[in-house]
Amino acid sequence: MYQQTIGLVGGFGGFATLHFFQRLLETFQTGCERDYPRILMDNNFTMPSRTRALLYDVDIEQITEMIAESMRNLIAAGADKIVLVCGTAHWFLDGVYQLVPEARERVVDMIDITGKKMQQDRIRNCYVLATEGTIKKQFYQKKLAPYGITALSPEEKNWETIRYFIESVKQAKLTDAVKAEFRSFVREELKNCGEKPRVILGCTELPMLVDDEALREFEFEDPLENVLDYLEVNLY
Repeated sequence: MYQQTIGLVGGFGGFATLHFFQRLLETFQTGCERDYPRILMDNNFTMPSRTRALLYDVDIEQITEMIAESMRNLIAAGADKIVLVCGTAHWFLDGVYQLVPEARERVVDMIDITGKKMQQDRIRNCYVLATEGTIKKQFYQKKLAPYGITALSPEEKNWETIRYFIESVKQAKLTDAVKAEFRSFVREELKNCGEKPRVILGCTELPMLVDDEALREFEFEDPLENVLDYLEVNLY
């Protein structure tokens, strides 16, 4: 029996949140519904674009307060472990912790968990696919550096292509053809990287683009998968 409750801050991308919820159910599936951990969710779809905020330094305070509000709601409802189902949203956490200090011990930071795992795996180089704002701020580079990991990212000329893949998921336009385009894009991006680095799926929409063919061709690091592994052993 699980003693702790999971709280999800969603709404950043509705389908990414839905997909993660499904993965939670699959992770904890035992054959009996009563054996699942309690899961709470706060989806605030009215939040301004996190990517636009980081690109143009706008709406920072509003987004920070709205994430903090979701944190307060989840904590008040009994959440012990809180997951932000959005890589870009993690950039706002320092500001959120100033508003909701008690959230710091509850948030399962998917980037820190990924850094620790890659450090244990002795991975020193990676290629980060993420939103334009996250890449511009070099957020993953800064977060992974303490773990001895060097992170490369796509050049600015290719940011629009990444946005296209992310929006394909957000707008429920994901098809096999889009997944094939994604494989081709990753292939081209890694051509000049020498030995193929591990590819971090730094936006939570991106795991939905990875099919069996992609898994056979590339080595991915999915931060949300690392969160699931963490939750599986830390809810007792």
